[in-house]
Amino acid sequence: MNEIDPMIQFDNVTKQYPGSPQPAVNGLTIAVPEGETCVVIGPSGCGKTTAMKMVNRLIEPTSGAIFVGGRNVLKQNVTELRRNIGYVIQQIGLFPHFTIRDNIALVPEMLGWSKARRYRRADELLEIVGLDPGQFRDRYPRQLSGGQRQRVGVARALAADPPVMLMDEPFGAIDPITRDRLQNEFLRLQKQLRKTIMFVTHDIDEALKMGTLICILQVGGDLQQIDSPKAILSRPANPFVADFVGSDRGLKKLTLVRVGETMQTNPTVGYYADTTTELIGRMRQHEMDSVFIIDDQQKLLGYVTLEEAQTQPGKRAADVLSHVIATTEEEATMRDAFSAMLSYGIRFLPVLDNHQRLTGMVSADDAQSLIRQNQTVAMAR
Repeated sequence: MNEIDPMIQFDNVTKQYPGSPQPAVNGLTIAVPEGETCVVIGPSGCGKTTAMKMVNRLIEPTSGAIFVGGRNVLKQNVTELRRNIGYVIQQIGLFPHFTIRDNIALVPEMLGWSKARRYRRADELLEIVGLDPGQFRDRYPRQLSGGQRQRVGVARALAADPPVMLMDEPFGAIDPITRDRLQNEFLRLQKQLRKTIMFVTHDIDEALKMGTLICILQVGGDLQQIDSPKAILSRPANPFVADFVGSDRGLKKLTLVRVGETMQTNPTVGYYADTTTELIGRMRQHEMDSVFIIDDQQKLLGYVTLEEAQTQPGKRAADVLSHVIATTEEEATMRDAFSAMLSYGIRFLPVLDNHQRLTGMVSADDAQSLIRQNQTVAMAR
């Protein structure tokens, strides 16, 4: 395969079920370059899951050809094909009587890896998905939360280091807060690993957040548009796409901007051992009415308001701080951040890394500035 070949390619692929009046997928031709995340979306019955399952031949196409890494999947051994494609589903499908380590190590074991190598890989992947191997490797799935089990599902899909991953509504059965965190964690992971991913969802906001390409299908499996999220929002191919994306396309453009792109990277902070007198001077110098408090490892402890500091002069910051009610991450979208600020009635959000260290701060003014920019661009067209 040369550099211009796609990693996943559908060539006029149709799936017609016997007795059905219309195809599930109809003449689908798309190409997904290496390292891209292609989100397939559309209304119920559009064939999005059918299309994805034809890649690893859980469903066999009626006609056409599908290539992965330049090889026709229809001419490959099915078992070998599936062992080289990671697969993550909503229900996760962990084996209940296997430990977490053995669940992750299953495919490497089938591939003949030594016990030491596959257990090393399992521990490495637990670290990558944010689960401490010492704490989790010997547990069983029933001992984990839904979000933790989903992380293990992602780790298992990555176990043999496959070049391609298929993800079928992987975060759909999880509560909204955990879903946001897992989405952000996966975006951070994808930035490092650069897998080629085909990702099915029914949620347009998730599609815009997770995808570098979006493939929109109509009922009957007809392709309506495949393009970047920005192009989908700015230049919908037809009325169906425009209607499917929604009338609030301007606001949805906040989904295209990551918090890490706009945050203040060196916010003024206080330390837990500072006195309120010192904090008052710092806030007045920078014209602030509150300041985040961190420890020596840059971990966020809380915040102190100017009013609170003034009423308790000479006290340590650690004794008067208030707890932060909401935080965000660099991989989160500005729409996520703006929504959190509106929900909690706050003007600033601290940005934390996965070790809870303060890396920046984003404000409601930043979000409103982006909205105004989008409005200006739209009016200029």
